[in-house]
Amino acid sequence: MRNDPVSVLRSLAAIARAVARVSFYQRRSLPEIVSHLRSTPKEAFCDPRLALAVLERLLPVLPPFGTGRCVKRSLFLLDLWSRAGLAPSFHLGLRRAAGDRGGHAWITTREGAFETFRPPDVVEAFRA
Repeated sequence: MRNDPVSVLRSLAAIARAVARVSFYQRRSLPEIVSHLRSTPKEAFCDPRLALAVLERLLPVLPPFGTGRCVKRSLFLLDLWSRAGLAPSFHLGLRRAAGDRGGHAWITTREGAFETFRPPDVVEAFRA
């Protein structure tokens, strides 16, 4: 099933806004970034599932660069899903392997249909 072009354009505009916000706050600490992105005013912008699908396609070419794919996705979705009124939670898991400083970031919501957690064998991790 194809999506309505207007809905896709709304998703693109919402993603561009999220990218601008994440880029603006990127020099701050992670708790500050998460706090600012979660305090986004709610507005009806687009379908959260469509925004996730569009974001997945654009993720490799979106700034900020040098962060893990999972961190970038999670920060963008924190802004997008907060705007949609979903009350997302940011999760950060760290590895305890000797000499391996990395982890995984994901988003969950009270609504079970909106989550980005992936099992450890499918996860793209970030390096700390």
